[in-house]
Amino acid sequence: MSERSKYLVFAIEAYKKARKLNGAQVYDLFNKYGFFDYITDFYETLHIQGTRYLLEELDEYQRYQDSGKGSAKA
Repeated sequence: MSERSKYLVFAIEAYKKARKLNGAQVYDLFNKYGFFDYITDFYETLHIQGTRYLLEELDEYQRYQDSGKGSAKA
């Protein structure tokens, strides 16, 4: 498993725990908001930061998508 894949698994588990969601809920949110691509695309920046930073980035990205400025999937 690549380092990016390992980090993606870490991000999923961290998000699930922090938001008290189950795996299916996290999967649906990650698909809806493009978190899989976001985390993969910005791996170099994200993986050197802490968990709190990652969660804040995902929250901010979600707000951006919800604002209609992003390209979130409906």
